[in-house]
Amino acid sequence: MILLIAGLCMMLSVSTAATEAGGDKFVYVRQQGITVVIGLLLMLIISRLDYRRMGAGSMVFLALVGLSLLLVHVPGLSASEGGSASWIPLGPVAFQPSEFAKLAVIVAGAHLLVNRRKRVGDFASYMWPFGAMGLGMCALVMLEGDLGTAVIIAGLLLGMLWIGGMRGRNWALVAGVGLVTAVAFAFSSGERMSRVLSFLNPSSDPHGASYQLSQSLVALGRGGWLGVGPGESVQKFRYLPKAHTDMIYAILGEEFGLLGAGLVLVLFGVFAFSVWKLASRCADPRGKYLLAGCGMLVTLQAVVNIGGVVGALPLTGVPLPFISYGRNSLLVMFIAIGLILSVGRFSVAHRASYPAEVYENVTDIDRRRRDGGTRGARAGAR
Repeated sequence: MILLIAGLCMMLSVSTAATEAGGDKFVYVRQQGITVVIGLLLMLIISRLDYRRMGAGSMVFLALVGLSLLLVHVPGLSASEGGSASWIPLGPVAFQPSEFAKLAVIVAGAHLLVNRRKRVGDFASYMWPFGAMGLGMCALVMLEGDLGTAVIIAGLLLGMLWIGGMRGRNWALVAGVGLVTAVAFAFSSGERMSRVLSFLNPSSDPHGASYQLSQSLVALGRGGWLGVGPGESVQKFRYLPKAHTDMIYAILGEEFGLLGAGLVLVLFGVFAFSVWKLASRCADPRGKYLLAGCGMLVTLQAVVNIGGVVGALPLTGVPLPFISYGRNSLLVMFIAIGLILSVGRFSVAHRASYPAEVYENVTDIDRRRRDGGTRGARAGAR
């Protein structure tokens, strides 16, 4: 909730940049606020549904998401933005299947990993059907040109395979093949290759390929320790591209400084630790997989986004959970939180209690027997 409130405040701040361009000064905060209301209702509904009965529904959800990922390639049904055709217009709103593909990998993966028939450590049992499903989702998203979302899905796949018990050498093999594929795909496009090269040398082309990263670092440096003040950002006025979506963390750092930006990191860390503690107390394997997947979805996407903004990772174009503008992404995050709350509500998450009384030796037990005799002293005693 704190992250969500911070996100709405940042949307109000960046909306003023639209006013300077002759736009609605509440355009981003209004649309984000409507999504927040819908997302909170959706989260409350899901949190009260028993996640243990979602097995068949998760496979239906996976099939629908897979079908929608194919429909974006049908001419006339999809819309392009940021170099990738990943949107399906639905009247006044747009549906982005790749965002929901992340959630489909988690819920379907929890069902498949629990119900698989495998020998301990068997490679094939992990890769079929769960591994094949995850790789298929990555391939469909990469065909849209959305490498950032594909990296998130691949991270979720690897995380759930590790938690599911895959052997270390098999996991390293899958991770290595995925890394080589991602690098090859990144260098297959001039735009994606320029992002990687600008990450390796940000000062090489500050007015070209490195412009977005350079302006992001200017915003963070301008913020200093305490920031320039709420709403006082300069970089949001068309200096920093995509200031309201991918680069919102830079605007937050400019207005609230290292203190505000560091607090956001702490909040994501607290969230990750809380989910991990809940997963460690969950006795149900399906619930454990759901907790791990939903927790990784939020934290991994936050790491990828913030890493790109500060120059620690290449820019991938993924939004910052709960803070960036993005209605599809925000709804997916609310659904993930709803699933976490559902597991916390319905899973067996209590440790077994043991009797506190300790006996010094077996004689103390025998004295409490009804006949007062020792164990096995009578004829025919078992």
